[in-house]
Amino acid sequence: MTCRMVFGKKYVDKEFDERGFKAVIQEGMKMVGTPNMGDYIPQIAPLDLHRVTKRMKAISKVFDVFFEKIINEHIQSRQEENRNKDFVDVMLGFMGSEETEYSIERDSVKALMLYFATMLAYPASFGGVANQNLISEYQRLKDDQAGDAKFTGG
Repeated sequence: MTCRMVFGKKYVDKEFDERGFKAVIQEGMKMVGTPNMGDYIPQIAPLDLHRVTKRMKAISKVFDVFFEKIINEHIQSRQEENRNKDFVDVMLGFMGSEETEYSIERDSVKALMLYFATMLAYPASFGGVANQNLISEYQRLKDDQAGDAKFTGG
């Protein structure tokens, strides 16, 4: 459902990469958390001893090709009249627009698409934090109300 809201249609894994959508997302998340000695010792960064940079560039290329495909599909289908707009259509509307104060570039659209793609693969990671905050805030308010009722005698 979220995939259709963001990208306009449901994509199968093989349209993304031979490894599959979730596998590439997982690899990217793993790479983000991998320590890289080049970050701590800039003199050895060009050596890429752990091959982190090489693997990140490969993952980045996969995402870039996929997102370019989606953007090009949306640009080509703009002429269809009975088409529902999705998130990508709205973002492309801002791209190069002089009618509004918001103007974004193609790379910004792809960055937002990457954010939502990650959300599709790991919904609990993003929603879980928000839900946890809501529950703790609700509990705090409930405790405050109980304390107020005890204090006022009500």
